[in-house]
Amino acid sequence: MAHSFLVRLLTATCAVALTSSLVLAQNGVAGRWTLDVDSPQGATKADLVLAVEGEAVTGTIGSDMGESKFTGTVKDGTVTFTFDMAGPQGPMTITTKAAITGDEMKGEMDYGMGVAPFTGKRAEQ
Repeated sequence: MAHSFLVRLLTATCAVALTSSLVLAQNGVAGRWTLDVDSPQGATKADLVLAVEGEAVTGTIGSDMGESKFTGTVKDGTVTFTFDMAGPQGPMTITTKAAITGDEMKGEMDYGMGVAPFTGKRAEQ
């Protein structure tokens, strides 16, 4: 009986530890980021703000082309979101996917007619 209790206790402890580390990893995604985007119009900078609750992401992305709000997801250090932006030929929807490791991110923005790679660094608070 004591053995059964110990096994259940260890199992519960491991489950809590795994859940906590997942939440902490996803919360590590939250914050302000500075992006360097290799866009079709040339190199450009963008400011990204991410808020995380569970696997849900909300935020804003802004550049000299304007600012947009978005919602998306984060799972296993990869954030995905879609936003609308005014482009040279009119409004466009951009799907963004990035892998985040520590204070750096690397990803792509798919704007429908091509893909713009980007890198990012956590901004100074």
